[in-house]
Amino acid sequence: MKPSNSDSTTRSHVVRNIHIAFLLLVLVATIITLYIQPVYLFQNNSGTKVLSKVETKIVNGKSKVGKIAIEKAPGFLAGIDEKTRIGLVNLPYDDAKSCGINGSITVVDFDVVSNDITWNVLYPSWIDEEGESGSQPTCPTIPMPNFSAFNDIDLVVAQLPCRRPEAGWNRDVFRLQVHLVAANLAVKKGKRNKINGAVKLVFTSRCEPMRDLFRCDDLVKKDGTWWMYEVDVMRLEDKVRSPPGTCELISPLLDEGPNKGFDAGKIKPLPSHRRQREAYVTVLHSSDTYVCGAITLAHSIRKVGSTRDLVLLHDEFINPTQLRFLGNAGWSLRQIERIHNPHPRSDRLYEYSYSKFHIFRLTEYDKIVFLDADIMVLRNLDMLFNFPSISARGDHDELFNSGIMVVEPSNCTFKTFMLNINSVKSYDGGDQGFLNEMFVWWHRLPRRTNFFKVIWANTTEEKLKFDSMFVADPPQLYAIHYFGLKPWMCYRDYDCNWDLETARGFANDEAHWRWWRVYDGMDEGLKKMCRLSIKQKRNLNHLRLQASKMRYSDGHWKWNITDPRKDI
Repeated sequence: MKPSNSDSTTRSHVVRNIHIAFLLLVLVATIITLYIQPVYLFQNNSGTKVLSKVETKIVNGKSKVGKIAIEKAPGFLAGIDEKTRIGLVNLPYDDAKSCGINGSITVVDFDVVSNDITWNVLYPSWIDEEGESGSQPTCPTIPMPNFSAFNDIDLVVAQLPCRRPEAGWNRDVFRLQVHLVAANLAVKKGKRNKINGAVKLVFTSRCEPMRDLFRCDDLVKKDGTWWMYEVDVMRLEDKVRSPPGTCELISPLLDEGPNKGFDAGKIKPLPSHRRQREAYVTVLHSSDTYVCGAITLAHSIRKVGSTRDLVLLHDEFINPTQLRFLGNAGWSLRQIERIHNPHPRSDRLYEYSYSKFHIFRLTEYDKIVFLDADIMVLRNLDMLFNFPSISARGDHDELFNSGIMVVEPSNCTFKTFMLNINSVKSYDGGDQGFLNEMFVWWHRLPRRTNFFKVIWANTTEEKLKFDSMFVADPPQLYAIHYFGLKPWMCYRDYDCNWDLETARGFANDEAHWRWWRVYDGMDEGLKKMCRLSIKQKRNLNHLRLQASKMRYSDGHWKWNITDPRKDI
């Protein structure tokens, strides 16, 4: 019997509903499959690839991806026997086995750092290091494993995130976290070599491990994207004891009224058997403009009681007479070849500023404190030798100022600089920008150790506070960094930055006079190197004339000049 129209219509509806239900079922199944199925990433690295499951952890409602494709384990790992105790960091057990890692494996789990903790949070432009708000600044917590839950291990193996060539790839908080977990695991649970106290770590990554934590000097084997280090555990322990960023000072200041100083109780001295060879270092290159500054710097270091070595690196632009005076001031002299900066500023200001990198070649010293020659020391800075490399004061944003730095010399690091000199772009066209790209995990020194002669005061009260810090006796500041025209380039009567429109923000008579007070204590013979040339005096008189035409309200251009160097 021929079906009725109503029956056909009913069957049509049924079939359509079945089709819709089936499509919905397929769609749901597809979504579920995509959600639970491992995702595989590939890299354009040479060598055998092992697909590595991307593991996602949820932190504060946000996901964090930390796994990438990894190469087959190199020969120095493939030969490990089953008894070797291995701690895996950011590397799943199955992936380790798949790529050929054997041994007694322990997976070290940890909570991924919150996405809310960005690099700017760890490295703020400014912190209340003086405690004026009533409390000391603190850093956010970067989660670490419960290390006490793990047994001792022979080898740490970690997979490092690598977002290169993305902008800011080297300032990745999760990448830092993986480094810190691996370093802490090695310090707390790593088997130490009985002869040299070294611990072993292996990393897999397209990116080089952070040289701030793992020096290229300690790299013993490399194969493709695999890196093996043997690290002095005490040096590594010094590092991981530091705050996770510059959100805290490397060592807090002890509140002693206005004369705040380092809290000796918070500075861990080195054991007697690890006494270091240490030196203060400065560099002169391309001209003799800073010879007077270097002589005064040496005098100021000795005046505050330091007996550390003084080393001055110089090029051929410093003449024999000047070298003799520098030697008489206490500097041990070493000649260097200038290093050309391939990316200087358009005004060529920093064309040879990369010559400063030679300080990393002073490997006869375990640690040095570098100081620019336009710095004057007012209080003993020897405690800086207890701090890790790189320790410096903040400059702006997440960057440090290279005027005073704690540095561990390393020929290997110097060679790394030379290999990267063309590819790494400096934000300021000078050495400071380059060093900030090479060392992103630095440690904050108090600004009193490198106090800028830059006037930020917005009120009379703030200016009086700055002035009082410059002239305080006993000193409140450890060192003053003279920006703009330097004191020895001016008449001693006043700071000649007042007379130059583009430098008036650096002008401060109290800081200027403080430099001259230290100068007055020098040997008379050394002062000859601070005399003004005919050209310099002509330039100073021209500045005074221009200031008088501008009728600057400070009126320094009206002052009578009594500096005896005017007539020498």
